[in-house]
Amino acid sequence: METSTSGLSKSGCSVPIDKTKPEASTLCRPMIFSREWAMPSPDTFSIPPIAAFVRRYLEHSAISVDPFSRNCGLATFTNDLNPETCAQTHMDAVAWLESLTIRADLMLFDPPYSPRQISECYKQVGRAVGTEGTQNAALYKRVRDAAMKILAPNAVVLSFGWNSSGMGKGRSFELVEQMNVCHGGAHNDTICIAERRRDKAQLEFGGEMEPQSEAGT
Repeated sequence: METSTSGLSKSGCSVPIDKTKPEASTLCRPMIFSREWAMPSPDTFSIPPIAAFVRRYLEHSAISVDPFSRNCGLATFTNDLNPETCAQTHMDAVAWLESLTIRADLMLFDPPYSPRQISECYKQVGRAVGTEGTQNAALYKRVRDAAMKILAPNAVVLSFGWNSSGMGKGRSFELVEQMNVCHGGAHNDTICIAERRRDKAQLEFGGEMEPQSEAGT
């Protein structure tokens, strides 16, 4: 059996790979990390390196969803609370995800990044909001939990923001790629992560992980 030790385990140790197996080229690949520079923009997906990051995954997607799409029409199904945007529907993100009857292989998760931004979004649609309603961690959890019922096995979630928490292993997702986009000065980086849904066995013992910079999804 021809083997290679090019694969790395989560601990960084070499893992023998059987090159005779079809998944040998992708088994136990290390997570991809990159750093780019670009001018900031309120339209996340108009930032060149982020646009390229998103389109690379969209090329391999059949059905995608975006619960915070604003005027971006990249996903198959789009939603935004603000009726003045170009989204297909204008609902609360959680209610919208719960109303869908499709199985998506990709979700774009680009919510308001801070309590102030959440407050501004609610005010734009004339909703009163207090401190509790602007907690971004609580909002993110509700939306991610609601998305679980429509995300297919091996679905990819692309998350954008000021942290890399993402869907997380608690929801059986594994980090595939992270790209930090620096905007210069005192601006926060935009952190872009790609995670793939795995079952518990794959997460524990290691499963096929396709390197997005080479093979896409």
